[in-house]
Amino acid sequence: MAQVNFRKLVTKREISNVINDITNAIGTSICIENADGKKLLDTQTNNVSNHRYPVELSGEAIGWVSGEEKASAVARLLSYIVKQEFEKKSLADEVLKKYHEMELFRDIFTRITASLDLKEVAQSIVEEAGNLIEATSGLIMLLDRDTCQLEILSEFGQNCYSKEHLMLGEGAIGRIVQKGRGEIVNNVLCDPRFVSSQSQIGSLICVPLKTKDQIIGAIALFGDTDITYSTEDLQLLTVLSLQAAVAIENALLHQKQLHESRREALIFKLTNQIHNSLDLDTILSTTVRELRNFLEVERCLFVWQRPALLCIETNCPIDLNVWPENQQNWEVVHEAKIPELTSSIGYYSSAEIGAFTKKLLNKGIIWMDEVKMSPDAAIQQSLEKLDFSAVMAFPIQTHFETIGILICGNSREAKTWSAQEVLLLQQVANQLAIALHQAALYNEAAIAAFVAQAKAEELQLTLQELQQTQTQLIQSEKMSSLGQLVAGVAHEINNPINFINGNLCHAKEYVNDLFNLLQLYQQHYHDPVAEIQTFMEQIELDFMAEDLPKLLSSMHLGVDRIRQLVLSLRNFSRLDEAQMKPVDIHEGIDSTLLILQNRMKAKGESPTIQVIKEYGKLPLVECYASQINQVFMNIIANAIDALEGFSRQELNSLHTIRIHTQVIDTKPRILETQQQAAAYLAEATTGNNSNSDHIVILISDNGPGMNEEVRSRLFDPFFTTKPVGKGTGLGLSISYQIVEKHGGILKCLSQPGQGAAFWIEIPIRNQLKIVAKG
Repeated sequence: MAQVNFRKLVTKREISNVINDITNAIGTSICIENADGKKLLDTQTNNVSNHRYPVELSGEAIGWVSGEEKASAVARLLSYIVKQEFEKKSLADEVLKKYHEMELFRDIFTRITASLDLKEVAQSIVEEAGNLIEATSGLIMLLDRDTCQLEILSEFGQNCYSKEHLMLGEGAIGRIVQKGRGEIVNNVLCDPRFVSSQSQIGSLICVPLKTKDQIIGAIALFGDTDITYSTEDLQLLTVLSLQAAVAIENALLHQKQLHESRREALIFKLTNQIHNSLDLDTILSTTVRELRNFLEVERCLFVWQRPALLCIETNCPIDLNVWPENQQNWEVVHEAKIPELTSSIGYYSSAEIGAFTKKLLNKGIIWMDEVKMSPDAAIQQSLEKLDFSAVMAFPIQTHFETIGILICGNSREAKTWSAQEVLLLQQVANQLAIALHQAALYNEAAIAAFVAQAKAEELQLTLQELQQTQTQLIQSEKMSSLGQLVAGVAHEINNPINFINGNLCHAKEYVNDLFNLLQLYQQHYHDPVAEIQTFMEQIELDFMAEDLPKLLSSMHLGVDRIRQLVLSLRNFSRLDEAQMKPVDIHEGIDSTLLILQNRMKAKGESPTIQVIKEYGKLPLVECYASQINQVFMNIIANAIDALEGFSRQELNSLHTIRIHTQVIDTKPRILETQQQAAAYLAEATTGNNSNSDHIVILISDNGPGMNEEVRSRLFDPFFTTKPVGKGTGLGLSISYQIVEKHGGILKCLSQPGQGAAFWIEIPIRNQLKIVAKG
């Protein structure tokens, strides 16, 4: 309530000036006091006052004016001024209160419209109502116009209603909603509309929720016996109900649109699945899963009508001799359910699910909100066998006289099915009928195609096996002959070389001794006879003494060269190593290069081929050394062949073969060009990384390269681009098989005019041994 401060009012300059002017005008003096007698304004020249006149506000004296009779006019004037000040303050307080209420409701509306989820909106509204008006509990109910039922949407506090549903006109809330006007009941015990179970409620305030003159529900607050509601509370709740109705209507519209979009999305997804996939299991599995999620039910099944195969109770084959001809079996093939339920997958006889299947075989639709309320005891028993308490089932007739059933429902509680849900299930059933027909046609075509494809693959496999066997025979014979030849040549050369090498050491010693003897003669016999002097000049003894040691040294170098060549031949063939062993890859490459060294010398217009070695730090690699050496021989020999046919002018550069080795890991990579390979190797993990378990040997040349057609057939047996008589077409095919046998990769990276590169990748450890140990 507004208050007026009399002291502040009187002591204001404009008020005190007016009072002085008035007292001077009427020729009197006064003394103004507050209600306690304290002087606020005194114009008297003496302390004698004949009269005291009250300054009143609403019949209550809030001050006094002392003086002669004329002072009464001043008292009345001050009373009028006080009244005006009071009314001005009251009006300001009322405006401020309305403003605060507007701000409060604006904030409330902002909070309740922050979400479009119906449950969240309802909970927010009922909580805001409880914060706005004192209450021990409250609820929001939504009206279903089809059933004329009020359903509790959200609540707080103790449960005031034992029933979740009220009929329109039932109880106090039902009647308030029916009348469409808000109401206060401050003595519930005396109101006949409340039953005894609600005796803990002391007071009630309830307002219908309206949108466009249409009632959509109600909001109610309850208080205990100590809470009494006023018309001001009713006004506040009414204003809140208008905002709440708008928020709930928006949430209902959003929910409807969301439901429609989800339904259309589900139909579109299933239709698209049917068009894009002919796999029936995938379609059925997707259908039951999506339907269960959309309908928010506990279980969804697809059931096939089957021949009499298995009795589910005894889990034993059925004797078809005693099984009735018209008796059918049913198999649940796909299921989507909540985790708490047991699975229904399996076989069921018609005897077990009785009248339920009979109605479905007649292509009827079963639709029950509550199975236990079914008037047909046989159908009720059948559905309980399938663990349904609420169910909707649609039969699906295929073009192959086979019936499927789409069943959705709950196992633990009832469910009220809406017309939209029934329509959705009907649309899904129609789509499934199309899918079943397409899948059946596809299966027939697929079986025929499979038989034909199997025969073709069998023939192709036989041909490949013959070609591989032929290649392996040729390779085995070639390697056997080569090995024997290399071993024989190496042995025959090695014996005389050892003999020569051993004698060269003694010859060098003998020559040194002879020259030392000559030096002694020259020291002791300075003047030899003329004949000796003449012979010394003829044979140029000084030159001979200088050149003969060099001659012996060059002979020794030649012997070492021959021994090195013999060792390279033996390393290349490795006939004594029939098992995988750790070998030095670089040693194998160097042996191959030594054998091919003569081919890399300049011949006619072909310049010398330069070999650039970019060796990384490699560990010993477990492999068949002679086979890997053969891969190096085939690839490097092909690179020499590619370079020999072109002059330096044609290639615009020196003839070069580059050999790069590196330890790498097996992370995913794309290698289609030499540039990609070089970039990968530049970023690859070095051998210090524990994940690096492969090595790569990249052999590249700057020759003319090759087109895609040649590159794609490069590893085919008997394919060659060389003239007749110069190539068998087996070298790269054999090399590919050798690398593949080692669990590695052999790729050719080449483009016309950019040379060719061969990527040889093999594991450091024998993968076959690793698998066996694992």
